[in-house]
Amino acid sequence: MCQLVDVELDISRGLFSFLIVGLADKCIGESRERIISAIKNSGFSSPKTKNHKITVSLVPAGIKKEGVLLDLPISLAYLAASGAVNKKALENSIFIGELGLDGSIKQNNSLASIISSLHKEQTGRVNPVILYSNFEDKQTNLIKQLSIEGIIIHKFTYLMDLIVFLNTGVQNKENDSKGVLMEKNLITNISNGASNANASNSTCTDIIYEIDSVVGQEKAKRAILISMCAGYNIIMAGPPGVGKTMLARSMHQLLPTLKPDEYIEVLSTHNKLERPFRSPHHTSSYSSIIGGGSPINAGEITKAHKGILFLDELPEFNKNIIESLRQPLEQGIIQINRTGNTVTLPCKIMCVCAMNLCPCGNRGIPKKDCICNGNKISIYQQKVSQPFLERFHVSINLPHEVNHHKKTLKAPNGLMGYQMTKTINHFNKMSVAFLWNDTESELLDENSERRSFSMRAIKQIKDITETICLIDYIESNLLSMQLQTRNTELDSKQKLIIQKKHLIEAFSYKNNLW
Repeated sequence: MCQLVDVELDISRGLFSFLIVGLADKCIGESRERIISAIKNSGFSSPKTKNHKITVSLVPAGIKKEGVLLDLPISLAYLAASGAVNKKALENSIFIGELGLDGSIKQNNSLASIISSLHKEQTGRVNPVILYSNFEDKQTNLIKQLSIEGIIIHKFTYLMDLIVFLNTGVQNKENDSKGVLMEKNLITNISNGASNANASNSTCTDIIYEIDSVVGQEKAKRAILISMCAGYNIIMAGPPGVGKTMLARSMHQLLPTLKPDEYIEVLSTHNKLERPFRSPHHTSSYSSIIGGGSPINAGEITKAHKGILFLDELPEFNKNIIESLRQPLEQGIIQINRTGNTVTLPCKIMCVCAMNLCPCGNRGIPKKDCICNGNKISIYQQKVSQPFLERFHVSINLPHEVNHHKKTLKAPNGLMGYQMTKTINHFNKMSVAFLWNDTESELLDENSERRSFSMRAIKQIKDITETICLIDYIESNLLSMQLQTRNTELDSKQKLIIQKKHLIEAFSYKNNLW
């Protein structure tokens, strides 16, 4: 999250002093020496050689500022006040950067989050905003894939080159070859950029598996397909080694392509043009997962926005962390309150959890005895409350399968990764109507009453049933269209009838995990 800061500077008579006010942290306070040296080494008179008082005010004054990116705007404010820079050239412009003692502008990797904040600020503005800085090449290449209306970006590596450009409008040719100039309406090949970004999902720091490498567990793969299509939270329970973690990590490759209206949202939290996959360890602190601290920092649930948050060994997490996830999973946002500051962060995530059935892990394995007593199992189960479990559309038990060596890694009748990806992409393009007959509606009511489902759980069953119905329609049509052209689209105006088999399958994904 970024906050726009206005830099105001006043020069008055008196002995030399350089004062920065407006809740600046120590890092900004130390920028005085960097700025003075950078100005001197850029060919201008050192501020210390003149008897005057320099006062810098950072507005809004009531918000704490930190970091080194204010070096450049403070130096330009001083040069403008001294008459060395054309003041009109600074209008409607934003300057970001850390200065070196030699007058160089250091590279920074904050372009994505800054562009995201500017995108919100630009709403309703007519005149374009000009952004000056020195961003890393990988960052500027990333922004080339975005459509940012009304934002012009200039890249400079030296303070002197920037000042020459502001005064004359002429950019140094050598600097031009190193930098980039991006005009408004930056994206014209948005679909190609997005597909290339998703193709590089393997750059995630976590270990990613292919779903085809998981032997067996076809029911779990089917549950994952349903969850991935509609973005449902899913929780998997079972003995160690049955494939829970591999299945969860393989879901990253199945994430659908980003939609154009999601690019800025993802960049504001993830700094990459791809759907994130976050997998914090169970020893992580509360603030690292939920968010917090001073100043307020985003947690893993925000960094996973529009992607997957995977919690492996769920009961091993602190119970306070697990319970604190309930509201964010329901609402898609989290509000963090600290003294004098309230921040609302996005967290529309797909939560994936995996856990054993008992602390020792033997429960659910044939021919092995669980060594946990009743009290240990009870404490273990209490870590995951029923209100938390109700935030998950899909909850399944993975059985301990035997004779794996007799199975092939790619069973002919099993779900394949490329088929799942094709189904998920078609699902996200379609919007259909569903028809519920009286028979299926009564069956839903009867089974829900028998299993004492809450209204939330009943709504989830309806959602899953409709998702299964649409998946079946897509798969049956894709099969009949195999010999047709690749660009053939499915009919999005189709009215689909809910069948009994869809509802029965939906109920099978609402298991009692214990």
